[in-house]
Amino acid sequence: MNETADSYLARRNPVVKLGVLLLLSLMLTVIFDPVTPSVFALMGVLAAWRLGGVGLARLLKTMAPMLAAAVGIMVANLLFGREVAGDAVLGSWGPFTVTQYRLMMGGSIALRVLAFSALSLSFVFTTEPGAFVLSLVQQLRLNYRVAFGVLVGYRMMPLLQSEYQNIRAAQRARGMAEGRGPVAWFQRTRRYAIPLLAGAVRRAGRVALAMDARGFGASPQRTYLRRLRVEASDWVFAAGAVALGVGTVVMLTAFGVTRFGVGV
Repeated sequence: MNETADSYLARRNPVVKLGVLLLLSLMLTVIFDPVTPSVFALMGVLAAWRLGGVGLARLLKTMAPMLAAAVGIMVANLLFGREVAGDAVLGSWGPFTVTQYRLMMGGSIALRVLAFSALSLSFVFTTEPGAFVLSLVQQLRLNYRVAFGVLVGYRMMPLLQSEYQNIRAAQRARGMAEGRGPVAWFQRTRRYAIPLLAGAVRRAGRVALAMDARGFGASPQRTYLRRLRVEASDWVFAAGAVALGVGTVVMLTAFGVTRFGVGV
């Protein structure tokens, strides 16, 4: 899912980017106001767009499902959120009452979902999977057997997608109607799942046999054609990103915007 290998973010070490992502996400978990997560979401979008070279249309299209989830979370909190004594009532509709606390909490959680999504996509779109696995092995000392096993599984996903399209086309050519509704969906899923599972098991067996034949995992250490290192520019990026996040929280706290904890 790497959009461009020449962007600033794509040239940064994957483990460093992952560390920055985790730190910024950890900061958001203790913040309970709608404004701060919205600022972080905007920073994530701008980072992926301007520093990562990701097309804005593609980025927003990828975030669309998370936007739908955020709207659902917002509505659920408005209608079924916790009641707080003395809370200001903003409106009512039948048995449902919208209060200030429910609005604040619903907006906070929904916007945090969007912030997590934007920050995560800025990492995913600018990180090549192979480089990420190498960085985990070389910088974090992850067992290479586990790391490369995960990479092989990831590389098989496009093959499964192509096989799904072939199975679907073959069944339609044989006159199998797809139909509509939940019953048709269940029958269609069952028809696709069995050949897909059989094909996945067959491919996995072949890959495992090929890896064993080449002596994969025979030695506790291995050599690498490509060596990834943490450069000074990576530390500058990490320091700048964390400083920007902390500075944003400090500034918004000084203006009375950022709220920590769930109290009213």
